[in-house]
Amino acid sequence: MSRKPDEQELERAAEAVGGLLMEAVQATIADRTPDPSRECVAEFLSIDDKVAPEDDGGPTELVATLTLVQWLSAARNELLDRPGRVEEALGWIEDAMGRRYRSRARYTCGALESADGARESMEYAAALQDDFLPSMIWLVAGVVAVHGEGDVTWLRRLAGPEQLLSGVAADLF
Repeated sequence: MSRKPDEQELERAAEAVGGLLMEAVQATIADRTPDPSRECVAEFLSIDDKVAPEDDGGPTELVATLTLVQWLSAARNELLDRPGRVEEALGWIEDAMGRRYRSRARYTCGALESADGARESMEYAAALQDDFLPSMIWLVAGVVAVHGEGDVTWLRRLAGPEQLLSGVAADLF
């Protein structure tokens, strides 16, 4: 079965966003600062401003959000036998970046806790504002640092590229 050009374009865009997110996660683990995540999100928002200048949020931000939720959901499924998985990831964030960042990431850990939690996390987007997506990246970095031995390819193994956006909508909507 051949895919339509629009589907191929969406797949390429999702892969590009996923690649930037992977880089941000890896840099967050290496640098132990919130800056790589914020820089990554600023790049997404810049792209969205060019593509959809009148919209609040754009396609790149949406794909990034879906990708992060998918990664956290995949990690949750992998770590079901680890009831402390959320606190372990938050602990890494606190050790690496400080209590303030742990507190912010706590609001976005829903997908790591339960399938229903992903929806709840979305409710905090307005409250966290510019730190919403970065806090999700910090959380993914914490999970990778603690459970993936700091290797972002662990995420790809859990949530193969063919599953990038599949199943995420069910968690969110």
